[in-house]
Order: sequence, then C-alpha cells, then structure tokens
Amino acid sequence: MRRTFITVGTAAAIAAVLTGCGTSPTEGSSGGAAPADPPRVEAVAVTALPTTPGSGLTKGLTLPVDPYIAQPADGYVRQTVVQDQWRSCMAGYGFADFGPPRTDPRSVAVQVDTGLGRRYGVSDLASVTKYGYHLPTDVPEAPHWEPAPGAETAVFTGEGDQLVNGAHQGRAVPEGGCRGEARRMFPVPQSPHAERLGLKSFEASREAPAVVAAVGRWAACMKTEGYDRDHPLDDLERYGIRLESPRPDPKEIAHAVADVTCKERTGLIGIWHGEETARQRTAIQADADRLAAEKRTKDTGTAEARRAYETRAER
Repeated sequence: MRRTFITVGTAAAIAAVLTGCGTSPTEGSSGGAAPADPPRVEAVAVTALPTTPGSGLTKGLTLPVDPYIAQPADGYVRQTVVQDQWRSCMAGYGFADFGPPRTDPRSVAVQVDTGLGRRYGVSDLASVTKYGYHLPTDVPEAPHWEPAPGAETAVFTGEGDQLVNGAHQGRAVPEGGCRGEARRMFPVPQSPHAERLGLKSFEASREAPAVVAAVGRWAACMKTEGYDRDHPLDDLERYGIRLESPRPDPKEIAHAVADVTCKERTGLIGIWHGEETARQRTAIQADADRLAAEKRTKDTGTAEARRAYETRAER
C-alpha cells in the first residue's frame, strides 16, 4: 500500500487479515493441518462495538452513505456467527476440533480507524507519533488457517474424493460443504450502488474548490515544516517512505506528525468531510428508491446475523 488513505479494497484486505485471512478459504483450497483451537474470545455486545473513529481529527465522524453499507461491526458479527456455524456443522461429521482462529472484536476499531480515519490521509496525532504512516499493530494479525487436507477439506468445501455420492461416512454433505451452508445462512451483504456512490463522492469532493484551497493551505503549512508536498494522498514513496518496511523510522514519524499537525491548523479534514457529505446527500436523494431497496436487503442479512450473535452471547 502506497497511499495514506484506505480504499474499499484495502479496507477489505485489512478486515481479512485481522479476522484471520485463512478463515475464509478460497474455493477449492486445501492446505495445512488446522492448529489447535485457540481460547474462546469473549463475546462483545453489538452495542459496544465502535462505529466511528475513536480519536484524532475524524473522531465521531460519519458519512450519509454509511447506513447503506455493511460496517465493520456488521462484518465482525457475521464472521463470528459464520465460524460458529462452521464448527457446528463440521462437528456433525466428526471434526470436533475444527479450528479456524477466533475473530478478534478489537479488529472492528482497527477497521474503523483505518477506514474513515484515513479517508483523507492520516488524521490521528497519537497514532502517527507511534506508527508514522504505517498501520497500527496493536491488534496482532490472526494466524493463517486452512482446513486439514483430505476428509476435513472435503466436508468443509463439499468437494473431494473422500466424499461418496456427496456424503461422508454415509451422511449427506450440504451443497458447497459446511462452508456453503454457512454462506446461505449468512450471505455476505452486497451494496454495489451505495459503494459506487461513496467512491464517486470521494473523488468528486477532491475537486471541490473549498477542498482544493484547503489542500493548498495544507501544502504551504507542510513547506514551513520542511516538506515539499502537493497533496495529502501523494504516493509516499516519492518521499522515501516505504510502508512495506517492518516499522517506521524517526524521519517517517516526523513527516506524519507534520502532516496531521498541518491538517489540524488548516481545518482540511473538516472542510473535505463537509464537501463529501454534501455530495453524498445529493446523490442519495437522486437515487433514493434503488438505494432504499438495496439497504433493505442488506439490513435483512445483517439483522439475521445479529440475532444469531446475540443468541450465541446468551449461551
């Protein structure tokens, strides 16, 4: 990743890493033996999961399109109940130690803070003072996981020579295996129109005169700090900053601190967020019926996952 903001794709990748990338094996994947099941992660009430950045210049900010798109808390809830369903289904075929890593609820805050929290570039002085432009490492990455090769993978995916007429040891396996069953029970929320609206509004807001003027003031501020920058979303490699490195060096941290400090001095984030908010509201009004229909479908799926999650917490 070379920019300071988090795109939709990058946010999804971060989510996968923090919730255990291997916990959603790709189609046809087989692989290494499953590790021992880690200790149970304590349930966190849905209402306790963060929905907005918790610190920095974007603290508490939202966007009008947010209710139309599944949020990090929704993703955490769904991943948790999907994993529970995997374990329940696999246990029915004798795989009592089926072991995808437990989803860490702390990943929700990380996703929120690296989503809207970096939408306009880095924005949290406390974070950049420690990590520079690098993503925080407070929450450890979940270990990669894949089902054990052989019968376990066959039952999980619904494919493999170990199945006889679609059954394992005489018991029929669901279409697509236990993974397919869980997908049907808790489908991935889809909001393509809302997501496109969010991307278009972001790009349009970049060209808003007020934002262009604020970026100019930010660049002038950065120059007084010793950095010749044109835009907060510049390719950082132009300035010798490599996010692929294991950790930031003092020069990167000083650069990022100046970046956030100048955003605060110029009010850039508030101006940019305001311009994008206005554009989103206009776009939502113009496409209200289609977005409302999409939202109803999304809400139905997320509500089903939440019901399962809350039932789980009561057990």
